[in-house]
Amino acid sequence: MKQLVVEKNNPEPILWETPIPKPGPGEILIKNHYSVVSTGTETAAIESANKSVTDKLQNSSNIEKGLELLEKEGVRAVWNAVFPKNILPIQLGYSSCGKVIEIGENVKSFHVGDMVVSNGNHAEYVVVNQNLCSRIPENTNEKEAAYTVLGSIALHGLRLSETSLGSRIVVVGLGIVGQLVCRLGEAQGSEVFGIDPDETRRGDSKNFFSSINDLPVEEVDSIIITAASDSNEPIEAATKIARNKAKIVVVGDIPLNISRNEFYYKELELVVSKSYGPGRYDKQYEVLGNDYPIEYVRWTENRNFEAFLKLLSQGQITIQDLITEEVDFAESSEIYNSFNSDEKPLSVLLRYDLKNEPKIQFEKNDITPEKNQKIKVGVIGAGNFASTTIIPVLKELRRSCQVLGVSSSGGLSSKALAKNFKIKNKYSTEDEIFESDEIDAVFILTQHFNHADLVIKGINSGKAVYVEKPLAIEVDSITKIEEAMYNAEDPKIFLGFNRRFSEASKFIKEKLNTSPANALNFRFSVPKLEKDHWTNIKEIGGGRIVGEAIHAIDLGTYFFDSLPQSISSHSPINKESDEVYDNQVFININYANGAHAAIQYFSDTNNKLSKERLEIHGSENSFIVEDFQLMRYLIGSDDKSKVFSDGKGHKQAIETFLSYVKNEIPNPFTWLEIKSVSLAGIYAQNYLNSGSQKSIF
Repeated sequence: MKQLVVEKNNPEPILWETPIPKPGPGEILIKNHYSVVSTGTETAAIESANKSVTDKLQNSSNIEKGLELLEKEGVRAVWNAVFPKNILPIQLGYSSCGKVIEIGENVKSFHVGDMVVSNGNHAEYVVVNQNLCSRIPENTNEKEAAYTVLGSIALHGLRLSETSLGSRIVVVGLGIVGQLVCRLGEAQGSEVFGIDPDETRRGDSKNFFSSINDLPVEEVDSIIITAASDSNEPIEAATKIARNKAKIVVVGDIPLNISRNEFYYKELELVVSKSYGPGRYDKQYEVLGNDYPIEYVRWTENRNFEAFLKLLSQGQITIQDLITEEVDFAESSEIYNSFNSDEKPLSVLLRYDLKNEPKIQFEKNDITPEKNQKIKVGVIGAGNFASTTIIPVLKELRRSCQVLGVSSSGGLSSKALAKNFKIKNKYSTEDEIFESDEIDAVFILTQHFNHADLVIKGINSGKAVYVEKPLAIEVDSITKIEEAMYNAEDPKIFLGFNRRFSEASKFIKEKLNTSPANALNFRFSVPKLEKDHWTNIKEIGGGRIVGEAIHAIDLGTYFFDSLPQSISSHSPINKESDEVYDNQVFININYANGAHAAIQYFSDTNNKLSKERLEIHGSENSFIVEDFQLMRYLIGSDDKSKVFSDGKGHKQAIETFLSYVKNEIPNPFTWLEIKSVSLAGIYAQNYLNSGSQKSIF
């Protein structure tokens, strides 16, 4: 399929050919019929994409972060942050309509064939969450319906103004959103005036003026600013015409350098509108599909969609005349040149080819694999970890393997990743990778919630599977994987527990063969993440214990040659607010041979600490390792140090996996190790602060 994107440091939007995305749980796949180009917002997106590295480095916040990263992780980390290997293009567009052609699990309100609006991008096919779709009433013009998301931005701004029948409103900025605010205000019975210096935006309307000085009224009830400007003039103008206790609503992108005196003496109220309503940027709402109860939040973004569509279907507002031009999607990249001209279009409607039927199912490719020693690899997941860690290693090991396919849920990130690493993406979708007889091994690098399902698909398709931790985030999923393994002829599973493959770990392990250890302490000092970061959302990431601290549980298994037997986890609690600091966790593990591990996973530490510190003791010997690079080891009377330059073992882990797939070595993991460590991580996450030691077997 084609989608419209703007690449970094390239001012010209282009059409990219990417795989058709696949809907996940709670998601809908839509074939777009129309989408709306919002000239102001999309021009700003293009300008953002073309900010130079110099501009980024001149930002004081970025300078401070860069210095911290340099001190803590070195020049390479700073280089990767400033010049990321996977430069993902920006997707343009956010207001469209089309036909539902596939639904994901747990979608109950929509069916294949429904005509819907969504906040999908400019693309032939889009996947969106069901909360970001609304069904189009039968008697509604499709072209007008495509404006629903833009209309909801206008509607939410109008709602925040708290105006009603007879109110006097001034709209500053008559772009497409400003025009929609005016029409919605008139539909509710308000007296509406518009301000814009552009004569073409004002048209023949008797209520539109070039400046506030031309307004025939004084002291209005509300001013809604929809302009985008670097100037402080819109907010200054608003304070002059506002009556006492009036409300100023900012919808557009403007500076907010307010005059205290103006706001003080008039007791003005300033509100900044957040896009198209409650639910925006809330992952519980937009990703997990959890709705807000209507009795507490009357107008969510989805209910704003429905309200705008109802106004269109009843003819209370019409917007056909706001369409400057209609352009075939195949020619869409050319229209952006007109945005900088004096005759800048108000809005452009993109029309998609409605004749071509989607090809969701791909035929199996039966190409006979070449007879050589290279392992043919497919990669599922194209996020930051894939682009900065796994793909570079696979390219470095090109004598042992060849990447034939990279897929991602949306398609765009895999396309960008393949392009940046010059991978001929022969198999660009998940189904193609699993169905190809040519591919020997699959790397699963997606968000954690679907690891288990993808592992089972890999087993069932006869592929060797390298899965980034965790194996699963639910106990039932591990049982299902085990069942799939029992039914498979020769299942091959390998976990991305790379720390055990680092040179530092191998050095310690060699010493422990003659002098066993019985105590391990591992301290993580990790960056803070927002509460709604995907790793912290249980349904998506499973939590940071199961997603990262589990490395230390595996290290204990490796060093002690023993399985975890029981586990407990605890974290500080704010007794006044009952807030659990679940990123400040203490984990205690008893192993079957009597050894013990204590793990501390902290995100509230000084950033000068090493990110990971390992201590392992026993037989009167001690090893202390900082970030798997600097080691101090005390054996008998010796007190020595050692430096390792290979890092945390990602390359060594992948090399081991490839050798295993070639049948050159046995799997370094037993299934019992994989299962017990995975269960231990899940139990530590699920039974946090339970006050008891949870048995694993």
